[in-house]
Amino acid sequence: MAPPLCLAVPDSLPPPPPITGAVAMHGRLKSRPPDAARRRQREEKLRLFRSAMDALMEKVRGGRLDEGVLPLTGTLLGTNPDLGTCWNLRRRLLPHSGEHWVPGELAFVGGCLGVNPKSYGAWHHRGWVLRQGPPPAPPDSRDLCDRLLEADPRNFHAWEHRRALGAEEDPEAELAFASALLSRDFSNFSAWHHRLRLLAPARPADPPGTGGHGGALPPHRLRAELELIQNAVFTDPTDQSPWVYLRCVLSRATPPPRIICLYVSREEATLAVTFSRPVLVGEGQLKATCDGSALEGAWRSGEGRPRPSHTWAGSGVAEAEVLEGQAAMCRELLELEPRSRGCLLTLALLLAALDPLGYEEEVRGYLRDLQEADPLRKGFVADLASRAELAVGVAKMGAGPEGEVRLRLPGKALTSLPLLERLVLVTHLELGGNRLGGLPPAVGGLRRLKVLDLSHNEVTTLGGLPPLPRLEELNLDGNPISHASALAPLAACPRLARLRLAGTPLAAAPEAAAHLARLLPLVHLDLA
Repeated sequence: MAPPLCLAVPDSLPPPPPITGAVAMHGRLKSRPPDAARRRQREEKLRLFRSAMDALMEKVRGGRLDEGVLPLTGTLLGTNPDLGTCWNLRRRLLPHSGEHWVPGELAFVGGCLGVNPKSYGAWHHRGWVLRQGPPPAPPDSRDLCDRLLEADPRNFHAWEHRRALGAEEDPEAELAFASALLSRDFSNFSAWHHRLRLLAPARPADPPGTGGHGGALPPHRLRAELELIQNAVFTDPTDQSPWVYLRCVLSRATPPPRIICLYVSREEATLAVTFSRPVLVGEGQLKATCDGSALEGAWRSGEGRPRPSHTWAGSGVAEAEVLEGQAAMCRELLELEPRSRGCLLTLALLLAALDPLGYEEEVRGYLRDLQEADPLRKGFVADLASRAELAVGVAKMGAGPEGEVRLRLPGKALTSLPLLERLVLVTHLELGGNRLGGLPPAVGGLRRLKVLDLSHNEVTTLGGLPPLPRLEELNLDGNPISHASALAPLAACPRLARLRLAGTPLAAAPEAAAHLARLLPLVHLDLA
């Protein structure tokens, strides 16, 4: 097997030429050879590389995949490990090159990774080589990952390769390895992610009645992780990685879904079921009975697509005392670092999960402070504030006369509409004076909605709006709607009787009334 490409050096060297330039790097003087010498050196390397590539391509075109191909690929890959054709040729020829080629090939790939530690082709080839040998991986396989992670702790190739070697077989050793890296740098996202993969892997919840924790961390392990996180955030409150890890740990143990609302419509012969979190219902997975008889029929999501609905994961993700303890820790840290973005975000989420009504004003204040402390993510924070406002509105919602359920959220600066699966019983929804750009497909789950106020928002089109079987009145005053075609989905709402468009560009356009009359012939239009 040919060694990596190199240049021959004579036994005796002439005196070095005088230094023509020097550059200060990190306080040290670094000399550079003359430009002409560097150019000749690069040209010679390029000439040898092209010569080897031409020889290899000539063999490939001629179908002569003989013993000379492996040395040529070795020469080329030793210079540039990202040549996928060369790796493919080696995988074709190596199984026929003898019985004991695996150790030598692993050593060769290790040399290529020394040239480029993040070469996709080299890592893929190394994984292939390990699968060709006996099941136990060579003892130096994990050592290579350790060395590369020592040099660059965020080399995701090395992390994934380490997990592929069976990191789960000895989780305590892996946790110790991750802890050692975190002790040097708490900002190592990859090490935090590795811990989460080992401690709380994604798995189905324990069956009811078994006494399991549904994928949650055992209490002693949870306390240890929270202590590690506390050390990290008090060391550097501005570092986002431990804050992300904290939210992941607290939200990993998602409880089994529970039914929070049932809506039966005899007129439409439908049954709507609202769960506490998104679920994907396949054929035969959800069964309903009435008076002992099974109800036949297929289930569909509110969006009309076979995928789980989006929810806001908040309450029920961990024991209340655990959340209270973390909230107390965040408050203590916030006194020392009042502009810590991770602390403000985590505290707002914790309080919203604990008691959205009781901590309503406090959550709003923290989110306002977060927008000021993190101006580059104002949109993200605005969506969080929208979720908090919807949670408060849902908590305050109650039934009125004649079964009406009203939800009033005018002027709350809403940029999104989460928690729609909690609004299945709402009949009147007031969202005027916000910053909504449209309606999500999940609004199709509002089977009782009669009156919808979207006035003075930023809606330009209703594209993607599913049919709303009971919608009678829609207010779109003051929105930047300029084309009648943007309202085409409303033709699928069978009970729509009134549409308000005052103050829109469409209302001021000539022929607008004629276009809308053709599109919605049974709807009364208010254009002024």
